[in-house]
Amino acid sequence: MYQTFIFGLNYETADFEIREKLAFSRDEIPPALERLKSSGIIKEAFILSTCNRTEVYCTTQDINCVINLICDIQNVCPRTVRKHSYIHSDEECVNHLFRVASGLESMVLGETEIVAQTKDAVSLAKEHDCIGSTLMAIFQMAMEVEKDVRNVTEINNIAISIGSAACNLVAVNVEDIARQKILFIGAGNMMKQIAPYFANVRCDKKTIINRTPGHAQPIADKIGADVSNIRDLPNLVNEYSVIIASYNSDEILLNNDILQKSISEEKKLLIIDLSMPLVSDIGLRKNSSITMLTIDDIAKIVDVGVNKRKIAAAHAESIINAKLAHYRNWLNKKEVTPIIKALRDNGENIRQEVLAGAKRQLQNGEAVEDVLDSLSIKLTNKFLHAPTVNLCATNGKLQSDLSDLAKFLYDLEL
Repeated sequence: MYQTFIFGLNYETADFEIREKLAFSRDEIPPALERLKSSGIIKEAFILSTCNRTEVYCTTQDINCVINLICDIQNVCPRTVRKHSYIHSDEECVNHLFRVASGLESMVLGETEIVAQTKDAVSLAKEHDCIGSTLMAIFQMAMEVEKDVRNVTEINNIAISIGSAACNLVAVNVEDIARQKILFIGAGNMMKQIAPYFANVRCDKKTIINRTPGHAQPIADKIGADVSNIRDLPNLVNEYSVIIASYNSDEILLNNDILQKSISEEKKLLIIDLSMPLVSDIGLRKNSSITMLTIDDIAKIVDVGVNKRKIAAAHAESIINAKLAHYRNWLNKKEVTPIIKALRDNGENIRQEVLAGAKRQLQNGEAVEDVLDSLSIKLTNKFLHAPTVNLCATNGKLQSDLSDLAKFLYDLEL
């Protein structure tokens, strides 16, 4: 029997090192989906991988096989991953997705980046024919919940964004920011959220560097920054004392070699790497002149009003519970739909058979009144034959239960 599952880990269950091992870059997700599909162990699946979580949503008969395959794809030990992961099935899985989409499971309560990330995950799965009616219906419900939560509760008003947190980190860690240069690496969804917070930061220079400079231009226009190609990184990176990275790459972009000039001059350097996986060599932290911060460090300065957060979260929970009731109704209808279809198909076959007989009677010259009378009797007998025989063939509690069911289904008063 196929069930709906979510398997994953997040910032609450696993530290950065474990999360990074299981994380998928966007380019790694399609081949992973193809392997899941070709293995035959799933009917549907999508993979949500961000800096704070990696989650696999799927319909499968054996979630353990899915976990083992995912760990094999990422070359990590299943035993290690299981210690730091969670598994939810059916309604618990749906509830989890509702909470994720609404920002209730995020490191920064109510952050909105997760919505675009979830949509992208589903879109990728759809492109590779890995998503069907079940996960698509649940996803659409999740988007409805997310919309209601953000429109009805105060959650957006009390959330501190990652961009605000990053800006605070720069203020805390950089002296005389007006004389410093800031380099932004990447122009994706997260950078679109982060960079605008630096629009009013007065510094010597701002530059956005990206694989496709044209994609960075709209962000640059908002914050008064220059734009450059990622190929120029080695030539210009040592000019900057603040580097903020949110870039999708399987390769390390910032290491001792590329930062050799800054290191040799003992230049104070702040690196905020929000990429997953990191594009900065974690070994840079060993250098006393370099301060390297990751998404986990962002959490340390995120401060939301605890009481307001609890009130908003409680309100959001009530919205989620209402949508879960809607999910249960949808599931009930989904389960009886095949039976209803079979009943209708059977009824249509009986109708066609009896109608064909009536037409032959008319062709043979029989009176219309007699044909109609015969047709009605045959229809009644054929429709009631199977339930009557099966009801009489049982005894004891089963017969009593079937009798009560017949009364209910046919609305009988005895």
